[in-house]
Amino acid sequence: AAHPDDEDSGLLAYLARREQAHTVYLSLTRGDGGQNVIGEELFEPLGVIRSEELLQARRLDGAEQLFTRVMDYGYSKQRSEAARFWGEKLTLGDMVRAIRLYRPYVIISRFSGTPADGHGQHQLAGYLTPMAFKSAADPNMFPEQLKDGLRPWQAKKLYRGQGFRPSPEDAATLVLNTGEYDSLIGRYYFEIAMEGRSQHKSQEMGVLEIRGKQTSGVRLLENLGRKTETEASVFDGLDVSITGIAEMTNNSEKEFSRKLARLQSTAELALMNYNQYEPHKIVPILVKGYRQAVDAESSTQNPDSKFILRQKQSDFVNAIRMASGVVVDALSDVEKIVGGNSTNISVKVFAGPDSNIRIKDFALRIPNGWMSESISEPVSQNTGFRFRNEEAFGSSFFKVTAAKNAPLTQPYWLEQPAHENFTFNWDGKDASKNLPFAAQLVTADVKIEFYGEDITLTRGVQFRFADDIRGELRRELNVVPGATIGLESDLIIAPISPTKTKYNMVMTVTNNMPKAISGTAQIDLPAGWKLSPERSTFSLGQTGDKTAVRFELTIPANTKPGDYKLLANAAIGDKKYDKQVLEIAYPHIQTHRIYSAAEVKVQVLDLKVSPVKVGYVAGSGDKVADAIERLGLDLKTLDEKELSTGDLNRYDTIVIGIRASQVRPDFVANNGRLIDFIKNGGTLIVQYQQYEYVRNNLPPFPAKMQSNSRTVDENAKVTILDPAHPVFNFPNKITQADFSNWIQERHLYSLTEWDSKYVPLLESHDEGEDDAKGGMLYAEIGRGKYFYTSYSWFRQLPKGVPGAYRIFANLLSQSKAK
Repeated sequence: AAHPDDEDSGLLAYLARREQAHTVYLSLTRGDGGQNVIGEELFEPLGVIRSEELLQARRLDGAEQLFTRVMDYGYSKQRSEAARFWGEKLTLGDMVRAIRLYRPYVIISRFSGTPADGHGQHQLAGYLTPMAFKSAADPNMFPEQLKDGLRPWQAKKLYRGQGFRPSPEDAATLVLNTGEYDSLIGRYYFEIAMEGRSQHKSQEMGVLEIRGKQTSGVRLLENLGRKTETEASVFDGLDVSITGIAEMTNNSEKEFSRKLARLQSTAELALMNYNQYEPHKIVPILVKGYRQAVDAESSTQNPDSKFILRQKQSDFVNAIRMASGVVVDALSDVEKIVGGNSTNISVKVFAGPDSNIRIKDFALRIPNGWMSESISEPVSQNTGFRFRNEEAFGSSFFKVTAAKNAPLTQPYWLEQPAHENFTFNWDGKDASKNLPFAAQLVTADVKIEFYGEDITLTRGVQFRFADDIRGELRRELNVVPGATIGLESDLIIAPISPTKTKYNMVMTVTNNMPKAISGTAQIDLPAGWKLSPERSTFSLGQTGDKTAVRFELTIPANTKPGDYKLLANAAIGDKKYDKQVLEIAYPHIQTHRIYSAAEVKVQVLDLKVSPVKVGYVAGSGDKVADAIERLGLDLKTLDEKELSTGDLNRYDTIVIGIRASQVRPDFVANNGRLIDFIKNGGTLIVQYQQYEYVRNNLPPFPAKMQSNSRTVDENAKVTILDPAHPVFNFPNKITQADFSNWIQERHLYSLTEWDSKYVPLLESHDEGEDDAKGGMLYAEIGRGKYFYTSYSWFRQLPKGVPGAYRIFANLLSQSKAK
């Protein structure tokens, strides 16, 4: 499908946990163009969050996760737009690559490829899936993938799901009860799936964990297996037994088939003898099966057979590990390592005294240029729990030194900062393409003898610590720079001025080195600009220490309008550090870091704003309050107490953040006080809300929002309906030029019907659609003014779009307009 949250979670849980099938969800995008109800991250950082949320969901429903390189550019109404923005062939190629990488027997398309799918990106996903089914088997399609080591693969069956809107004209040929009960787990599959669904927290996808019968319907489109009259499973007509590997991979080698038969018998014997109270008793049988799987793989030259036998070997190793109760753990002393520095790593094996194992070797796999050496056990082993220490069956300790030029650890698809046509740059990332994230930096291999057979168990190295509230937490080992730069603001809005103007700038330096550092902080400026002081010295005693450095920036008089770049940096010894880091850390996901130049953009604009006092009711993850402060206005964020009992009349203007009617019950409860604020002469600006806003009768006069009325083309024409209105004339004269260079969209969740007391101010619509005048409405109430504006200020203002600042400055200034 196209996005995080498009997947049929119940079907995934059913296939992975009930059918015990290797199951993967391929999401074309990472959801970068959506909105965020848990924080301020948008665009690429939001894609990182949603990638992690998909992984958390998959850990519950039992499936795996893959992606393509295309970027979610926001809501799309037409398949042709998605094909144009992404490139149809490029997208198809990434889908084919995922199929050749995973090599499934069955492919299920979530969507139909028709307008019934809704979102244009949904339509393209559905349209391309049947093509990918066929193209993956054709060696003439995307031959460059074969040079990377992939091989053509013909899946045997293609199904289409019922999407979000099942159609009686396109009835399912197979309906599966995804609400079956699993007595071993003690839960219903759909119940588990809904717990996974609730991991999509940035999309407010929390749902009830429904029990009992639930269904997922699929329609058979292609069948290269044996035909069956009535299907009960998507695998009907396919021999998915171990002996069936020969048929499924077109392998006619007789000796290979005989070895598969012996392996099948061993697997059946293990199942027959399995006792959940004494699982270790089948370990010898499982070891025999592993040995047979290795032997079967080595006996054939068929690469497709080898691929599936390697999967079977992995399955046997996993079963041996669980049945024997053997656990391998690999821990680093630190979470963050600087190139050239070292960390100690412990690798421990935990097993019962009667496990009948012998540890034969410990080894680490490290990146090129790194060094590893064995060491004796360090003295201090802090487990984070008083009076308790871990007693391992066996252990080994290493000192690992990162290469001096080790690249910083960040999501692999963001290492190249630029993307074209809403696609990420995958160049040079063959090992990671299609994967959620790159493999862990350091992994431990422990060779253990089980009943005469050497089997290697692998574990990625993590950093473990105890949070006083949440308990044990684990983070992956990351390479970080020796120091990182922080900026209080990466955007300055500077109105043109006949005199020189001054702005305060705050820069932070954080020490990531395991020792004290000292150096000089400065900001590189355009010619003629000045900084006071020109540079500042600092000293930081230990890792994690941070210091703030304050500067006064002077912009010369009569500086021409435009974008100006200022680069903050710190010189420490002979090295210069100029990277800032965005750390994405939430309780429900793994921590990730994104690095970028420590750059401040100064936007010099022809802009005026009245000196109004502004109150801001923060919504979900918007940075509009920061934009208001950049205009130099007196701003206060209004909390529940201020909304409920404070004197609202001391504000000239109150602004409501996006989706506040969803996430701020105090805003809903005190809506009457805000209406009184308008009557008393205040200006209320309500940014876009969703359906709750009209459902709860929050607008001052009747209005409807019957659909998600939006204009997704950021270049769509905008018509000013009332050019004489003060909002287009005071204090800035608004013209068509102010709607240039917008990003992602014009407006969203606009009102579709409204009382005659409202005056529509702007009109914008996508090509081929009717006029949409509900994106910005105005009404006078008592002595005050009300604006509902669904234009996407929350995207434009943080990006410094000049016209958006000029228009929003006018909105804020209306309490001073005549």
